[in-house]
Amino acid sequence: MKIGDLVKLEVNPSVDWMHNYLDKTFEVVDFPTETGVKLKMVGTDPDWYWIVGKDNFKIAEEKDE
Repeated sequence: MKIGDLVKLEVNPSVDWMHNYLDKTFEVVDFPTETGVKLKMVGTDPDWYWIVGKDNFKIAEEKDE
């Protein structure tokens, strides 16, 4: 995972409230701590940022259209 990557939540995130966002895509913005990641939710206005544990996310797979 690196800055600029698009990521999605793991199927079973470690925090219950994250289950509400399984269908959302996030862009990696920064790594403020060794285990944390700053993300921007894609498609929100105003921008919505999260600082969370990076172990809850995986690289988003591109869909072939």
